[in-house]
Amino acid sequence: ARLALLPHKIKFYHTLYPKKIKIMADEQERRLVSIMVKPKAGVDAVALYDKIKSEVTSQEEYKIKWDDACKVENGKIYTSFTIALEADFDEEVMEVIECMEDDVEDQQITYQAAMEG
Repeated sequence: ARLALLPHKIKFYHTLYPKKIKIMADEQERRLVSIMVKPKAGVDAVALYDKIKSEVTSQEEYKIKWDDACKVENGKIYTSFTIALEADFDEEVMEVIECMEDDVEDQQITYQAAMEG
């Protein structure tokens, strides 16, 4: 829901729905990304996920938000995060995880989509 009103109607709309105007102005277009991370042999998947959440923080203005918990299946971590649409999430997230070469054997994007506001 984007603010697509003519300027002369904004004042009237703001009078009727002041909280909605503020929320719409503060919204940031977001992207949902689901990933798989395969830990190296002997690396605890849940501990690795905690490490990823604490170390892969992206730039502050992109407001990355990780799922609180991950799913571990066949030794692989499955999780999601949201990040600003304008962020290069491959550079901001995936390349950082790839650099965790002592802990990570493989990683890939399983799904990604722009989220409508």
